[in-house]
Amino acid sequence: MTKKPPQYLVMAAVLLTSSSSIFIRLSIMPPLVIAFYRMAISAAFIAVPLIYRKSRLSTISRRDLLLCVLSGLALALHFATWTASLSMTSVMASTVLVTCSPIFVSIMNAAFFRKRPGKTLLLCLGTAFAGTMIITIGANGEDGLATLPGNLLALAGAVFISFYLIIGQEVRKRVSTAEYSFLAYGAAAVILLVLCITLAQPLAPYNLGQFVNIAAMAVVCSVGGHTLYNMLLKYHGAFLVSLATLCEPFFASILAAIILSEIPRIQTAFGGVLVIAGLAVYIAKNRGDQ
Repeated sequence: MTKKPPQYLVMAAVLLTSSSSIFIRLSIMPPLVIAFYRMAISAAFIAVPLIYRKSRLSTISRRDLLLCVLSGLALALHFATWTASLSMTSVMASTVLVTCSPIFVSIMNAAFFRKRPGKTLLLCLGTAFAGTMIITIGANGEDGLATLPGNLLALAGAVFISFYLIIGQEVRKRVSTAEYSFLAYGAAAVILLVLCITLAQPLAPYNLGQFVNIAAMAVVCSVGGHTLYNMLLKYHGAFLVSLATLCEPFFASILAAIILSEIPRIQTAFGGVLVIAGLAVYIAKNRGDQ
């Protein structure tokens, strides 16, 4: 019997994924191209241990294969929308909004698995939702209107990653971490490639430094961070994983301030505090049991 990994490992995944927005900002590639190369490189890295262990993907049921493809679709749409948002709004606003997935995971758990939220959850999520609205609307005037599309794209990214986590917690009951990650990342890469070709996004030429940057993001954030999330889904569920990502804006904003000299606006910071505070209170009172 496999030993259940401790919950605190989710924080290691958070630390690994928090640098994702910085890698993206340092790239000159179009958002869809960044997302495609990230997923393609991630799938290639995950394929190595599968080949070494002579894993037999053919033994996975058709239902689980279909769920892996749907998970990959959700992941592709998540990266497509969120990556695009980073060129339209601040790192803090984008990361806070995209980590609002606990709101949507709770709604999906109630709809699909009849896990009804309690009063504490509703109060905390209401506070978090108020924070997301403050960030989404942004500042009054032209600057706020200019960042609105990026904020909405980041929020859409939160919805898509919620579907990815909900599907993942179901598939991981029967499929190993490496197999699920490879199939989901691979499906996402194929879908993103089709989108790149359809929308005439240039896959080349780019200098070596650009590919090294994306490869580093794939290894650190996806192969490291997201794959660790996938491992924990089987034992702790989608809700705990989605809640842990609330720490990402804190680490991402620190990195953005240091590397990009990007200081968040007051209303963005206030909205972010509401989001993180509302959901952090729920973690403290429920200890991730939702």
